[in-house]
Amino acid sequence: MHFYLYEYLFGYTWIIYRCRTTPPPMSGFHFFFVAVPYSVIFVVGLMGNTAVLTYILFLTKSLKGSIFSLGNTLVYVLALSLVDLMVIFSIPFHLTSILMANWVYGTISCKAYWVLEMSNKLCSAFILTAMAFDRYMAVCHSNVTWVHSIRSTVIIIIGSLFISVFIITPVIYLSRVAQVPMSEAYNGSFSVCLIERNFCSDGMTRNFRYWFSVLIFVFAFLLPAVSLCFCYIKMSFSLRKKARSLMQSHIPIGRVTTYAFTVIIFFLLSQAPYWITQIYTTFLLFINQSFGNVIYITYICHMCPFLAAALNWILYARMNTQVRKGLSMANEHYSRDIRRYVMLLPMRLVF
Repeated sequence: MHFYLYEYLFGYTWIIYRCRTTPPPMSGFHFFFVAVPYSVIFVVGLMGNTAVLTYILFLTKSLKGSIFSLGNTLVYVLALSLVDLMVIFSIPFHLTSILMANWVYGTISCKAYWVLEMSNKLCSAFILTAMAFDRYMAVCHSNVTWVHSIRSTVIIIIGSLFISVFIITPVIYLSRVAQVPMSEAYNGSFSVCLIERNFCSDGMTRNFRYWFSVLIFVFAFLLPAVSLCFCYIKMSFSLRKKARSLMQSHIPIGRVTTYAFTVIIFFLLSQAPYWITQIYTTFLLFINQSFGNVIYITYICHMCPFLAAALNWILYARMNTQVRKGLSMANEHYSRDIRRYVMLLPMRLVF
């Protein structure tokens, strides 16, 4: 707090005390409207993705070398769960900045937040696209086997990570904590407080933000959405064609088709609302228009990518037959060890 000469009135010098303060935190209905859904998403995503990682660790220790017989599915699921867990860890930063209407962390945390938050939009989308392409090749081009190797899968995942980091490099470099004066509050007769809001800014100019948003939209939503639709629809038609050509087919066409369309619909529902509001708000900023009540719709739609990160483990791990097959193999492995121990028990007692 400091003071300065404010004005002269009636021959007296009035001293006005000047201070800076932050805006009041969110309260009432708006607090619960934002805090409760984000908290539920955080708990579900943290527990679910942690359970998947623990399960994969259990399979790795139980099956050891036999785990490679499950194919490359576990590698994709492992990478997706790690990326989704990174997104879940960004929720506390995002939630506190909304509830307190102020960024209370430093610049390094601001940059880390952008990396964690945007990993869902790029790296996660790339991994989902790679999984769809892998399944498409397994069904429609089964003679091409190198795509499904563990080495190729690891290279694809690492490549997706590097491409994601390269695309968001401008945000990592430019992001910073910025101060925005909001209003002045007069306290008593001789003091005035300037209300300033700190926020984690991407540091971009208006034109650069516009073109960067278009770039992220294309790589994080448009191309993955088209790729997922093409791969899963083509895969479903190919399986139906093969089933008709065989007199006795054991291919579960209905289950595969349902799963394929569930993946497509879930991706569109979890990403499209966010990108629609992002495009609209970017357009409002470009023409210097205020958000108005659109900001509350933005809060809801911004939850969708976080919701996807919290529920991906159900769709890609819990409902995956290859992942469930690993548990059966582990149970068989332990049962065999128990039987071997029981058979050798008399010999152990004798010798």
